[in-house]
Amino acid sequence: MIELIMKKKPLIETNPYLRDPELRKYLIELNVVSSCAIEGVRVKYPKFTKKLQKKMREATQQAQNKNR
Repeated sequence: MIELIMKKKPLIETNPYLRDPELRKYLIELNVVSSCAIEGVRVKYPKFTKKLQKKMREATQQAQNKNR
């Protein structure tokens, strides 16, 4: 049997949305809050600042360029 060994990179290295620490923190908080809402727990959503909007746009462009 032949085994192929692939070096796996962490998501932080491969996902452009997680590379920036500030954007990553926001997205993780957003994920937790939305999961809580699904379970019926109401919590305040984190603020999506203009700075985070810019970082999100840049990460989206980077992801789109990578997929081309």
